[in-house]
Amino acid sequence: MSSIALHQDGLLVSDGVLGPKAFGALRDHVALSQYRGVHGQKWDRVWRLWDGNPQRGESVYYDPDGRFDWKGATYPTGTAVDHLIDAVRTLSALHPEVAGAECIDWAGIYLCPWLYPVGSALSLHQDAAKYTGSFTFFVHSRWRLHWGGELFVYPPADPARLESSPARGSDHAWISDDGPDEAMISDVAVAISPSPNRLVLLGEDRPHRVARVDQNAGAHVRASIAGFFLRAP
Repeated sequence: MSSIALHQDGLLVSDGVLGPKAFGALRDHVALSQYRGVHGQKWDRVWRLWDGNPQRGESVYYDPDGRFDWKGATYPTGTAVDHLIDAVRTLSALHPEVAGAECIDWAGIYLCPWLYPVGSALSLHQDAAKYTGSFTFFVHSRWRLHWGGELFVYPPADPARLESSPARGSDHAWISDDGPDEAMISDVAVAISPSPNRLVLLGEDRPHRVARVDQNAGAHVRASIAGFFLRAP
């Protein structure tokens, strides 16, 4: 039985989302999936030069009305991923104030597995406007407090903060870490540990980042399935 661990504007954390059998099947599915580095074809600028090389798996799409032009597996897939999609839809329906309501605010879901080994991270960013929100489900078997990999979630950006910040130059954030948009972000955040079987829903206006996986994690990788709620085209 799942339980709500945290609920704020644009943020929801739910624990114990899948039953033991479904969680084990999904964990095995992620472990046996095919992966490629996020920079395999070119540098993906969502990640900055010092964020390492996380691995991403094959995409799965939930598109009940056929509104999108997908190239990949679609729900129902007949795999353990279907259980997670069902759980995401259920939680979203119970809490539409977080990332919107299906058929009203969003029309589809896109998701894929991610592996973050030691030393990898995802710097501060805000998701694209074509999404009403996002979600992350942690699917590794265990995670220790000092292994890093926390999901840091910040309050909505405040343009007024720019007025009190010094000029930062014109370099882009992915190569310099001094993009002007960061001046709009509060330096107070919620840190969410990537505990197994935990599902996090994020609203579209919540900047966030993935903390670097610490050396203490050793051979353990931060394994997750993350995705987005898609606005109708």
